[in-house]
Amino acid sequence: MQNISEEIATDNSFNIVNILLIDHGYLKECIDVLIRDHSDLQEKLFYSRTFLDTLKKHSISEEKTVYDSLVDMDEFRKNILEGEIEHDMISKKYRFLIPRIAQMKSLDDVTEIEIKVLAKLVKQHIEEEEKVLFPKMRNNLDSAILNEIGFQFMIMRRFTPQDLENYPDLQKEVYASTIDKRPVGTRNVYRWSASFVRKVNGYISSMVGQSGYIKN
Repeated sequence: MQNISEEIATDNSFNIVNILLIDHGYLKECIDVLIRDHSDLQEKLFYSRTFLDTLKKHSISEEKTVYDSLVDMDEFRKNILEGEIEHDMISKKYRFLIPRIAQMKSLDDVTEIEIKVLAKLVKQHIEEEEKVLFPKMRNNLDSAILNEIGFQFMIMRRFTPQDLENYPDLQKEVYASTIDKRPVGTRNVYRWSASFVRKVNGYISSMVGQSGYIKN
């Protein structure tokens, strides 16, 4: 019988490159709206909020899983250092904009331009990853490593079922078919599938066991 690490390593639905492209796809959809000069301002406000929220979740999760895993590998070091510098520039801007936009009922001219500039920077960053880093990861990393990093990202990123609606196999893997909801007006609570919970618990336990802090 496979142990939990082997089970994750052989599950290609967790391939990190494919999972990162989920966020990239939505971010590019937002960018298309945010960089247009004549988009409706209310539409831009909506996309600004979801763009910044997705960008924050994606960036933090990518740094803690992908970047931390690859930065010490010689073939990836310069790519990761470049990505980290770009992330630092991007994070300073979204941390400034998120609370400001949360209070807005419509975009003012200055904020609209700030969002546009940020969107262009993120567009360039995404294109660089997809043209250079992702192919290098596919070519140089074993599928088991790609799957394990992807599993770590899934734990941290916490996609909602709606985030995964165009990825039914992954949605089924992560979420139970029945979605529990709180009363109207409060946030929905989504139940992870029993299989995914088992994998998460087993994986965390195995990592703790390997850390040296627990003695047999």
